[in-house]
Amino acid sequence: MNWKLIKTQKKWLSEERGTIVKDWGGKISIALAYPNSYAVGMANLGFQTVYRAFNDLPDVVCERVFFPEPEDVKVLRKDPASSLISVETQRPVRDFDILAFALSFENDFPNILAMLDYSGIGFFPPDRSGHDPFLMAGGVATFLNPEPVAPFFDFFLLGEAENIIPRFVEVFRECLESDAERREVLKELALKVPSVYVPSFYKVEYAADGRITEFVPRGNYPEKIKCYHKSTVAPPCITSILTPNCEFANTNLVEIGRGCGRGCRFCAAGFVYRPPRFASSKDVVQTAVALKGFTSRIGLLSPAVSDHPEIEKICDILKKEGFQVSVSSIRADSVTPELVRNLSGSGHFSVAVAPDAGSERMRKVINKNLTEEQILNAVENLVRQDILNIKLYFMVGLPTETRSDVEEIVNLVKRIKHRIVSGSKGKKRLATLTLSINSFVPKPFTPFQWVPFVPVSELKERIKIVKRGLKGVANVRVHSDLPKWAYRQAVLARGDRKVALLLHAIHKNNGNWQKALSDINLNGDFYACRTREKDEIFPWDFIDHGVKKAYLWEEYQRALAGKVSPMCDVDKCHRCGVCK
Repeated sequence: MNWKLIKTQKKWLSEERGTIVKDWGGKISIALAYPNSYAVGMANLGFQTVYRAFNDLPDVVCERVFFPEPEDVKVLRKDPASSLISVETQRPVRDFDILAFALSFENDFPNILAMLDYSGIGFFPPDRSGHDPFLMAGGVATFLNPEPVAPFFDFFLLGEAENIIPRFVEVFRECLESDAERREVLKELALKVPSVYVPSFYKVEYAADGRITEFVPRGNYPEKIKCYHKSTVAPPCITSILTPNCEFANTNLVEIGRGCGRGCRFCAAGFVYRPPRFASSKDVVQTAVALKGFTSRIGLLSPAVSDHPEIEKICDILKKEGFQVSVSSIRADSVTPELVRNLSGSGHFSVAVAPDAGSERMRKVINKNLTEEQILNAVENLVRQDILNIKLYFMVGLPTETRSDVEEIVNLVKRIKHRIVSGSKGKKRLATLTLSINSFVPKPFTPFQWVPFVPVSELKERIKIVKRGLKGVANVRVHSDLPKWAYRQAVLARGDRKVALLLHAIHKNNGNWQKALSDINLNGDFYACRTREKDEIFPWDFIDHGVKKAYLWEEYQRALAGKVSPMCDVDKCHRCGVCK
């Protein structure tokens, strides 16, 4: 094994706290792979949660694997004897029983093939021998739509994995002990473990125009795969390993809630994690205090942190305990003076707020129930409490959006800036506004799953409108994504199994998308930029999150009419189908 690869892993290990290193004797070995850099993967709480969940089982050893650093990629390409290795014990990935990918973002999909290549593992199941690890995947990208990568994997574990993992390991061990053939193992998993999806057990038929006409099981397997959801978030998920080498350096992340009841029509998390669930303030505080010896920095995570019914109490107690508390983002209509004082008093001076759209008309379309006055008041409250770094999230390319709607982003930001100036009187410096402008990508299981992605050229123009309109405005910075990357995400998010051939071609062409599309004669616009019919069979329709497709269509029609919808009223409302 190349010593340079080993050196990288040992450097990471030397700076970590909380690493789990276990003896391999008699255990099921799992390489938990994140298809991006170490820094990105270690900032992902879901990845860390699954790592802990596997290692909590006495008969499992789970070690991490990441997409190699640029200098290590050179080594892997140059030295045919080298291989991708795990962090904990630097073992070749091919030596593990299972290679499990945690997939959070569609744009990481091409890295899967590179990691298999660097590990000496065949891309497709028929290319792999009985000595190769089983290939499995989970993560939110898979329970939105696993089909673009389905042909590469033996099976998927769909849903919130923490509570399914023990049953999965139990059945897998029984199969190993009985010396079952690979196909028999997959059959046992598909029949005995909730939320296991084996792609080879399902047949997909296509019409001449490329649309799916049939998606059916090949045998006695469920027509729909029920996506597993925990009933509670107790105990809260927390960071397992602290490291200075990631975005949330030496910060303990604590999940205080899962799911969101606001119903923003662009947001997949607001639909696939229903119903919204909150950890109790007691559990959150106890979890944080138990970790006090490791770090004084706590990051509270949730799709809607400020919607937690006890958020002010949590922040107040953590501040008194001496923690520096940060939050992922807060809603403008739930910014209270007490919450802001607690954040500021604990040393948190940067907050993100997401208006998402500039005009009130567009905010009604996306069901973002925020008035302009609520946004202005929220920012003013933050500034008055010395939170002077404010990030504002906006999107362009939303359904029904016009260029005048985009111009309203500029106008809103200027009004926010004016309100900041009035709120900063007597302070040593003005607050800084940082805009993040992102291209809207329609996602599965949202009311906007039927809409097309706006062409890249038009998105570029809309981003230019914002940048030109705010050029020269003091203390306002504008960052934007690259629309071409958003287009690629749209193809991968909305694709079917044929997109796996595109990923294979991308790998063969060293990341050249245009050459790959040309080589296999695939039209990316078919997936990204096409309006879907009401009754079209989507590649992801076989997954059951409990949300009725008819409800999503109804919400889409309400969006087109500019009508807002109420929040989730858990257990009392039965509109979407989750609370039956």
